[in-house]
Amino acid sequence: MISLLASFVVAASTATTSAPAGLSGLDTVACEGEGDARRLARQNAITQLLARYPIVMDVADFSAPPVPLAQRVAQACADEACQTDGSLAALNRAVAAMLATRDDGRLHLSWAGQGAEPATRPEQIAAFFDLSRDTYVLQCRTPPPPPPVIATAPAVPEVAPEVMPKEKTGLRRVVSHWRIASSVNETEKNDYTSRDPARLSYVDNASDSAPVISAKGVIAAPAILTWGDQKVATEGFGDIRPFVGYERISSLYIGNEVNNLDIGLRGHFRFARDDGKEAYIGGLTAAYETDDRLQSSLTRFEASLGLPLKAWTDRTFPGNASAECVLCQTANMTLVSDYVDVSDPGAKLALLYLPQYARLGFDASWDVRLNRGKDKPGFGLNLQYSRRDDLSHEGATATRLISRAAYYPTPKSHYVFALEYDKGKDLTSLSAIDRWMLTWGYRQ
Repeated sequence: MISLLASFVVAASTATTSAPAGLSGLDTVACEGEGDARRLARQNAITQLLARYPIVMDVADFSAPPVPLAQRVAQACADEACQTDGSLAALNRAVAAMLATRDDGRLHLSWAGQGAEPATRPEQIAAFFDLSRDTYVLQCRTPPPPPPVIATAPAVPEVAPEVMPKEKTGLRRVVSHWRIASSVNETEKNDYTSRDPARLSYVDNASDSAPVISAKGVIAAPAILTWGDQKVATEGFGDIRPFVGYERISSLYIGNEVNNLDIGLRGHFRFARDDGKEAYIGGLTAAYETDDRLQSSLTRFEASLGLPLKAWTDRTFPGNASAECVLCQTANMTLVSDYVDVSDPGAKLALLYLPQYARLGFDASWDVRLNRGKDKPGFGLNLQYSRRDDLSHEGATATRLISRAAYYPTPKSHYVFALEYDKGKDLTSLSAIDRWMLTWGYRQ
């Protein structure tokens, strides 16, 4: 059978047939960046591997069904021992050795992709060779300092006491385990930097020209019940958290106020595909709602299903393919149904003739972030639109649009400063909203 070398290989005789050398077989001269940010680009590492183990292709490969090269390399070995001959098997063994080593003092290999790291060897090898998405990162270690010169009369070295990180105590320790965001569904995001912040606002209320202070936020307690493994993207996962939510928009006229105090439970569920690339996020909320005067009384239930927009939109949003994108864009779409039973409307005048209502709708958002570096300020633009359609046509239909231009002191900052515009109706009390705001936000 005639064999053909890939066009980028000059001669097959230059390939080495020695056992894989793991990370030690990679040249770190090509590392880029400074300090802890030094990286060896994955495409550079793959180029070095191809130079060491050049691919030999067979004429029959051109008539076979097209299979991505990453998958062919991953499937070249049937077991961990990998006694198979051939260039694809050599690449398989080389990457498997790197995955087994992970750190040799010069290079550190770690998972930085979306979701959990694949669990099996073929999946890990295929992910390493898949340059269409972020998977593994090769961090270049700073070269160690030269050993000290030992004097002829050695002195007993002084052992410095080990400096332990300062442990949070008291209230700070308790609060650090709680999640703070603008709404209960935002608290379900594990990374606090991606949460919509709770906020205090200075409001210019266009409906009655009343400059006042408003507040909006939710505090979610640690999960009281969990199941599944959240770190494995191909498995289902769920948890239940108690929460307290509060939103207050004062007004000269009490009937125009938004005054909601919620206490309830939130269930969060993940339904993942077998390949872990897409996941549907479900939510169930049961809450008792009143106000800060304890005059009104509502019971509400909500069910939601978040669609896997990230898996679809990352293919089209420019810059999102990079782990450290400069212009990052995200979109979210959640289908929502709710039921509200109004025992006592209190001062919520729009609910006087609505003893109960049931609705269908959705929540949609689009967020753009400009990241200028890990220690530099960033900027963002966010649009949120919610709609609820009353199934019984009793007047409970509501829409709300919030647009925000935000300033982030650093990408990891807990604080956010923004200019916002909020128009529509409060989704539960149905009070009208029309306001510009200067806001101070906090996320945790």
